[in-house]
Amino acid sequence: MDLKKGIWGIKSQYGTCNPFEICRQGNIPIEYVDIVCPLAETVFLHGHPIILLSGELAESPERYFVCAHELAHVELHNGLQGYYAQNSVNRAKTECEANRFAAELCKQLYEEEYGECPDCFSCLQRMYGVNQAMMDYL
Repeated sequence: MDLKKGIWGIKSQYGTCNPFEICRQGNIPIEYVDIVCPLAETVFLHGHPIILLSGELAESPERYFVCAHELAHVELHNGLQGYYAQNSVNRAKTECEANRFAAELCKQLYEEEYGECPDCFSCLQRMYGVNQAMMDYL
């Protein structure tokens, strides 16, 4: 999937690139729980996703990037939990895709909120906690 086209479709459907609002409109519950590592996880209860975020993220800008990462698993990898767990190569591939999706979604959110492209990568880090490793993808 072309990530930019996928994000454009999500933005068209939900009218935003805010991962929390997308989850709200998509009936994907987000719960802050007492976990530290990993910072988040997506679980499926009766086939419906629930995003679990570390309580440590509740007041952190990083919650946007992490939520967007988990949203990517729902949007891009739904039904692939067996594939994901099958081996470390598959897991690394899905994690990379989720990180790239999250970084692009946060970039689009910045443009939505400020009406312009971010001047520098550090803007995305400061506002949404985008991981430094994503700088090469944007």
